[in-house]
Amino acid sequence: MKVKYIVLFILTVSVRIQAQSPLDSMMQNAESLGLKSLDYQYKLGDTLGAKKAIKRFMSDLKFGKQPDLRFQGYDFKLGREAFQNQYDLIWRNPIIKQLAQYLIDENKEVSQILQALHDSTQYSPAKRQLLIKAANEFRWIAAVRSSHNLVLVNIPSTTLKAYESNKQVMQMRVVLGKPSRPSKTLSSKLRTMVLTPTWSVPRRISTDEILPRVKKNVRFLAANHYEVFDINNQKIDPSTVAWNDLSKNNFPYAIRQRSGTWNSLGLLKIQFDNPFKMYLHDTSQKYLFAREKRFYSHSCIRLENPKKLGAWLMKPNSAVVDRLSSKSNYYDKQPSYYAIKREIPVVIWYSQVDFDEKGNLKIYPNIYGRN
Repeated sequence: MKVKYIVLFILTVSVRIQAQSPLDSMMQNAESLGLKSLDYQYKLGDTLGAKKAIKRFMSDLKFGKQPDLRFQGYDFKLGREAFQNQYDLIWRNPIIKQLAQYLIDENKEVSQILQALHDSTQYSPAKRQLLIKAANEFRWIAAVRSSHNLVLVNIPSTTLKAYESNKQVMQMRVVLGKPSRPSKTLSSKLRTMVLTPTWSVPRRISTDEILPRVKKNVRFLAANHYEVFDINNQKIDPSTVAWNDLSKNNFPYAIRQRSGTWNSLGLLKIQFDNPFKMYLHDTSQKYLFAREKRFYSHSCIRLENPKKLGAWLMKPNSAVVDRLSSKSNYYDKQPSYYAIKREIPVVIWYSQVDFDEKGNLKIYPNIYGRN
């Protein structure tokens, strides 16, 4: 008889422990962490519901939310399911609260955003939503860089950061797409580096920007090192073309810029799979990096320090990039192609909340007017 009462007592205590999670207060105040407390509610005595709520809460603290990317060309295997499964054994243990606090404190960027959210009584609801969005996206970025080398480009802050072994190894300014031709958000794998590239001018740029100038003076082409090719990809003499008869809808030619320091792509181009014909590249317009607002490209990303990024990507074969010299014009040098053998994804995202070169949190203008 005593054994029966002891068993009942143990079961009763067990249900109470399971019903009152050590994380309850945290989950009930999830808004202070940039999360929603409604996502972690469960009924008293619902053991399975409590386990699911705790797993969901811990997973959200760890992995956050992936940014909205127009093209997802890289499968980030972050181990979310394996991370959740470990809580089958410890979900009732008070140590889980300490683990949750560790997840909150371990990411300095997220901590700064949460502090700003806590102190943001002067912010409008819209800015508070930006901070909440950023907290969860920076959690995701942290999870990615903890298991991947990574090149990260943020559009509103016009910055590129590179991470190796979960440490930031470089940061540089970039020039991005003008609002009329915005850069696209995406994830992909960096695949190929091209040294001394030529530039095949997109048709839209050829007809919208180059054609009007050529109509005024055909010597514009030679002055800017452009070549003209017919529909059979045969190079032709620009002086033989009746340029004034051409238009956007009647342009049976292709324009290519020869390789050299004058080339719009500079001396280095980094390619990755995407449907937008975007890539990272050097530029002949170095003066743009001194400007605070750097939105001048046709959607591709111009690099402030392409040699530094290229050498890092090519490790341990960095010498192929180190040999590039700004003192040589590389006149009509044939492009050289090198496979990027290391597994390094690139993420181009859109976050108005970011950190400047000194690590200070800033809210950047909504340059593309995104919701």
